[in-house]
Order: sequence, then structure tokens, then C-alpha cells
Amino acid sequence: MTNFLLLIYKILSIIFIPIVIIIVFLRILQGKEINSRIKERFAFSKIKRPTGKLIWINASSIGEYLATISLIKKIRKIKPKTKILITTNTKTSALLAKKISDKNIIHQFTPQDNPLVIKKFLNYWKPSLVLWMESEFWPIILDEIKKFNIKIILLNGRMSDKSFRNWNYFKFFFKKVITNFSLILTMSKIDQKNFKKLGAKNIGYIGNLKFCNEDQTYNKSIEKKAKKLIGNRPVWLAASTHSGEENIVAVSHNLLKKELKLKNLLTVIVPRNIKRSTDIVKEIRSIVPSVKLFNSQFISKNTEIIVDDSIGQLEMWYKNIKTVFLGKSLPPKGGQNPIEPARNGCAIISGTMSNFKEIEKEMLINKCILHIKNNLDLFYATKNFVKRDSYAKKFRVNAKNYVKSKSLILDKTFIKIKKYLV
Repeated sequence: MTNFLLLIYKILSIIFIPIVIIIVFLRILQGKEINSRIKERFAFSKIKRPTGKLIWINASSIGEYLATISLIKKIRKIKPKTKILITTNTKTSALLAKKISDKNIIHQFTPQDNPLVIKKFLNYWKPSLVLWMESEFWPIILDEIKKFNIKIILLNGRMSDKSFRNWNYFKFFFKKVITNFSLILTMSKIDQKNFKKLGAKNIGYIGNLKFCNEDQTYNKSIEKKAKKLIGNRPVWLAASTHSGEENIVAVSHNLLKKELKLKNLLTVIVPRNIKRSTDIVKEIRSIVPSVKLFNSQFISKNTEIIVDDSIGQLEMWYKNIKTVFLGKSLPPKGGQNPIEPARNGCAIISGTMSNFKEIEKEMLINKCILHIKNNLDLFYATKNFVKRDSYAKKFRVNAKNYVKSKSLILDKTFIKIKKYLV
């Protein structure tokens, strides 16, 4: 039955190629694609395949991509002749990958989940091993890789509650997909249990590779501008915000300004989707008139709220602003990953993080994070961190120490996959 369904899925993927092409064309018009590299999605590459053994790492988007960097460096150190092909699925991750200086590491876009495309891709790149990151399980791609007798390892395996519920309806089909993996290493014990409940085998739990991420590079001239705007002002950051949260942040800004008598309070908002930046400015201007885009020529030291409209600068903000509210949590929608601000020693405020249950529990126990339930909680939590520096400092130190305690995850992961390396 499962083989028959997979066959139907493959046939439909071929039939719908014209529709996929139309969707890609629409994405070009929306600015979501790099025009010169569209053909990569259909396994046409401008880059010549290097000689020798090659490991393919699929990392979907920015978060997964960043989690692979330390691991890639470790692999290259042990296997210096082995080439690395890393694929991602988003424009922003591709732009970050441009910073790769090692000629033995190649970036391409993830091929379409289509038998004709993936066969062409595998015949061209001929990987000796595939490392698959996190949670995007493309049935055709994984099935075709297995048919080429290539080992596949799932790293940082993630199975959210929502994904678990959805896959549970098609448990028989999921078992077919997941058996393509020779080894599954999950990011949490909860994920490990969810995979087991769905019938996965050969599962191990090590921890989240994102704890071992290296600091991101960022534009120093942009940091210089940010520091000048911040100066000696009291400041807090709303990071990776989602629709509706910016209004809450703006209201909290006014309350903080009034309650703490801070005429020079600065609030920085970094939306999860920077394409919303202009709309956010328009939306919250009725609450706080003095709001500007970070790249605006009219921004000044008197601007009260800055909305960042640049790509990949979150690490820079974490290094310069130590009170952070993490978005996607008011109301709770899964939350954002708290590891990066914790690594940078930030005092973190967040609603429920159902996507990071295990990390959330550990951070609460270790007093690394303040948990809030509503809009008023955000005001009081921010007030405490901004007003009481010694109180905030304890959270900052605890957060940094918590991340340091996870430093062996990279080594443990490498030990597990070492025998598979070519």
C-alpha cells in the first residue's frame, strides 16, 4: 500500500511540474528567489562537480544551515580531501552561504521533490553520504537516495507536536519514509519519543547542534551605526517578532517610558520576516510616532523605536542589546529558538515555547529565562530587566553558562557519525 502511494505521489510530482514552474516564477516576482540560480532547483548547476568523495548536507533554511557550520569544519579537519555539498531551500540562507570561503564547500539550492530532478541531481553530484538536518522529510528525495545505495543520517531530528499529530494520521506512510535513514539523532528526548511512536528505528538522542553554533559574521559598519544610535540609552530588543506582536511591543514601550520616566528609551524590533518591516512602521506609528526603519536616512538618536529591515544582523543586536523579548510567543505559536541570545549572554523574556519544550524547561530550572503569559507580563518583565541591572545580570550569566554546558554535543554527534564518513 505504501509503495503504491509513493508511486502515485511520484507520478503526480511529474504531472505537476508545469505548476511548480509557475509557482517558482511567481516567487521570482515576489523577490523570494535568486533569478540567476533558479535552474539549481531543477538540478542544473553552473558549478562543475569536483573530483573525489563528496558529502551532501541538506539544511533547509538559515537555522539549520548555521547548525551545520561547526560540524562541517570538524569533518573537513578529519577528512580534508572530502568535498562538502550543502543545499538550502531559502534565499536568505543562500545569501549567507555566499560568505563561505572554502573552495571545497559548495552551496546549491535543494532540488525539487521530483524523481526526474533528484535522479539528475544524484547522477551529477554522486554523494557518498547524505546528512539531513531536522524535519523536512521529502519522500521522493529520500527514497531515491536510498535507491542509489547512499547512507542517509538524520541530524538534529525534530518532530514538533503539530508534525507528530499530522504524521500520526499517515503513520504507515511515515514509516516508509523514515526507514530511509540509517541513523537518526534527535535534538531532544521529546523528539526521540515522538519518532519512536511513529515507528522509527535506530534512534539516538544527543542534543541540539545549535548549541555549538559559531558566532555569525556581521557588517561592522552596521554595528558602528547601531552603537551610535544606542549610545548610553536604556534599550531592549524584540527579536524575531510575528504579526501582532509589534503592537504589543509598542504599547510596552510607552508604558516603560512613562512608568520608569525614561524619555530616552530605545526599543529595537527585528521581525522574523523583514519584508514586513515597512508595514510594521506604518502599523505602530499611531502608538509611537517616532518610529523609523534602521536603514532610513531620517533615523536619529531621538528615534524611539527602530525596526530593522536588514538581513542577518540578529547576532549583532544580541551582542549590543542584553534585554531580549523573543517573538512568536504572544500569543504562543511555538516560540523562537532561545539558544542564540543565551549564547550571547542576554536576559531573555518569552511566552511558551512549545517548539523547544526541553530547552525551555531546562532554562527555567537554571533561571536563564523569564516566562510570560500575556501583554502585561511583557511590560513587567522588561521593566525589571531594564530597571534592575543586577537582577538582569544573573539571568545573563546563567544563560551563557547554560549554553557552555552543552558544548560537548558537537563532539558526541561527530563520534556517532564518524564511521559513516568517507
